[in-house]
Amino acid sequence: MSQRTDTARGAGAWDDMLKAALLPNQAVRIVREESDGGLTLAVPTRKPPLLRGLLSWLVRVPKERLTILDPLGAGIWRACNGHLTVEDLVVRFARHYRLSFHESRVAVTEYVSSLLKRSLLAVDVSPSEA
Repeated sequence: MSQRTDTARGAGAWDDMLKAALLPNQAVRIVREESDGGLTLAVPTRKPPLLRGLLSWLVRVPKERLTILDPLGAGIWRACNGHLTVEDLVVRFARHYRLSFHESRVAVTEYVSSLLKRSLLAVDVSPSEA
């Protein structure tokens, strides 16, 4: 059951992205859980090829990169369990914060995009139909 209007439908508009399921990166670990619901997450880093050779003794690359999520972001990250699609997240977010589907879609997809860029999430574009 979809709560969006026909303006969001159409070939290549949003459908493929909205049907994708999101999973947490299995390499991410929770460093700290804040009392307000925020999270501090650690993501393993990789050495660039240039720094694997002779330069590795000169330039140290940290083993992990920390990312701090506010309670709102932590809620979105926790909801990405592989069972919910992006559309499900958008609808939940819209209901909880009393937004329209389109307002929620913009907020959630922008935030999910930033989590993907930081390697905190992975995308399953063909989730199993339950």
